[in-house]
Amino acid sequence: MLEFIIRYWTEMLFSAALSLLGMAYKKLAKRVKEQDAIKLGIRALLRDRIIQVYNHSYDLGYCPIYALENAVAMYEQYHALGGNGTVTELLDRLKELPTNRKEDYDEY
Repeated sequence: MLEFIIRYWTEMLFSAALSLLGMAYKKLAKRVKEQDAIKLGIRALLRDRIIQVYNHSYDLGYCPIYALENAVAMYEQYHALGGNGTVTELLDRLKELPTNRKEDYDEY
């Protein structure tokens, strides 16, 4: 009788442990999927913002130093999140733009 009870409880404990592990795995998998989505979303927002800074500065014909610093800071985080490609080229072009308007140079 004692052997039957021990066997029964052992099976119950293993079943409960497996159920808990299954639930924990599902919860962890959902959290990982959400974190990946957040990472991709942030990377997309950074990419969009850097492109906006580039387009605006290109239209102006210059890039103020504060805008360039912000773009570089955003690019560092964008790159850390796995971003690359076109944005690297845009940032390089942005760095080549003057930091003041042409009229500011003419005053001197």
